[in-house]
Amino acid sequence: MSYVSFNDVIELNGILKDKGLNFRIHLRDTCGRQSFWIEPLGNCACEGRYDEMYQVVEEYLEGKGFSVQYDDQKMNFVV
Repeated sequence: MSYVSFNDVIELNGILKDKGLNFRIHLRDTCGRQSFWIEPLGNCACEGRYDEMYQVVEEYLEGKGFSVQYDDQKMNFVV
């Protein structure tokens, strides 16, 4: 079974930072899946950047062989 490692999360957060996207991804462990939540690092700093952040997250995780499924608010996701 594949899983997203802590190093993957650290690398993804570094990519977001390098791109000037003020978000941080956090890992939670759930029964049978890995769950993540998205933390915006300030209201104004993130406005208008959500789609770009989603694209970076999806491209990174899909490149590692995972598919991303968001909840209704798109602030939590599972792989």
